[in-house]
Amino acid sequence: MEGNKKIVEAAKKLILDCMGTKQDEKLLIVADEKTFELGYAFAQAGRACGIETSFVEAPAQTKGEPPAPVAAAMAAADVEFLLTSMSYSHVKARIEATEKGARVASMPMMTTEIAEGYLNADYPFIKKVSEQLADMLTKAKTVRVVTEKGTDITFSAEGRVCHADTGDLTEKGALGNLPAGEAYFAPVENIGTGKIVVDGCIAYVGLVKDDITLTLKDGMITDIFGGESAKMLTEFLADKDENARGIAEFGIGTNPGAKIIGHPLVDEKVWGTIHIAFGMNLSFGGTRDSNIHYDCIINAPTVWVDDVMILDKGNHIYENMK
Repeated sequence: MEGNKKIVEAAKKLILDCMGTKQDEKLLIVADEKTFELGYAFAQAGRACGIETSFVEAPAQTKGEPPAPVAAAMAAADVEFLLTSMSYSHVKARIEATEKGARVASMPMMTTEIAEGYLNADYPFIKKVSEQLADMLTKAKTVRVVTEKGTDITFSAEGRVCHADTGDLTEKGALGNLPAGEAYFAPVENIGTGKIVVDGCIAYVGLVKDDITLTLKDGMITDIFGGESAKMLTEFLADKDENARGIAEFGIGTNPGAKIIGHPLVDEKVWGTIHIAFGMNLSFGGTRDSNIHYDCIINAPTVWVDDVMILDKGNHIYENMK
């Protein structure tokens, strides 16, 4: 079996440049039945680079932890590409792997289209912007988001560290998405009363066909309004735990080369958008446990950090702020 040559070549650059994989390290590729061919191409790339590479096929999941054999493989690797349908970013097996020092690229729901079109990016620019935003948000006490469609909500950032997703995963214990491009943090979980109108994409639901209005009280979704997309979200949450409705993340997209395509791995990175996620956030500084984590992408937001506007209807206006 021959892997997709374009993806194999792109994967080589990620393995060597973004992850900084060394010849004496153990590389792990995890995929599932839906992403098997992509996983195979990444494994082929690893072996072509002369690196000891293991390829594990996991079952396709919609919630929970990976099976024990997959978790064991994650615990033993030095460098990991997680190409599964469900995000492993926020599972305990991933947390334990990075705590042991593994460097992890989490790439949930990766497709051939994304791999061919979006893995090559302007990572130096993304790094500069993401780190500048992360510094501002780490120092912030509050973040307010407003849109012309009706979003109006304020979160507490006090005491929370904002992370920069830059594509540079060379440090011990590093975690990030590829393609990269966001600054994100876990808001204080019991704060956030207001309204969010989602008009971009929702993980596991897809492109929003008709705007979804989420009503929040004390950081929890209390009502979901809208048409077909709202119904799909409600059905998706039907078998999830109660904390799946709780605020988990606020993030700002920092990748000018990304476009909304109905896939959160790319959509949450889009320049001019923000995303608000719900569910699990133990993995990046929060206190909320859940069996799911899903992002909601919002277009053209106006964002204030404390009393300073940093995004104006999606336009980044903080460039000269220090």
